[in-house]
Amino acid sequence: MVAGALLKSTTALSATGRAVSESILERELAVAERMGWTHLGGANKEAGWDMVAPDGSKIAIRFDELSLETGAHYLELEQRKDRESRWRPSGFGLARKAADWWVMVNSERIYVAPTKALWKSVKRDRNAEEKHSRRNVVDPDKRLYSRAHIMPLEKLAAVSILIADNGE
Repeated sequence: MVAGALLKSTTALSATGRAVSESILERELAVAERMGWTHLGGANKEAGWDMVAPDGSKIAIRFDELSLETGAHYLELEQRKDRESRWRPSGFGLARKAADWWVMVNSERIYVAPTKALWKSVKRDRNAEEKHSRRNVVDPDKRLYSRAHIMPLEKLAAVSILIADNGE
């Protein structure tokens, strides 16, 4: 994939019922501009981070509209292509080692958490709801090949240093 290319398109409904349909890249750019961060156009996406703060710290960002429905953030740790493939670190599984900040965005809020504090919270809850697959939004009969820690939004809020209203 070409750096800066359209990464993926999302379509969801916010809790208010209004359509949220923009490319992830467009949404990332909007958050970066609002927060005063520099977006790197996908150049470091494979390494687990997307943006840089003015102080040089690395920022990973994910959008989770289903968190409004479930009350929890799907903190992806691993993924694979199919049942026969090996599990590989992805999402937070990559970011926890490379990024300084984890940013979770839905159409209502922006959560900014230090990756080290977030990882400590995940490790404390190791035996809790962990490594679940999320349903495929496009085809609910299919499973996605990812594993994650299911983090209640209250816990995410507790480790976040900033929770901002998101006026998408």
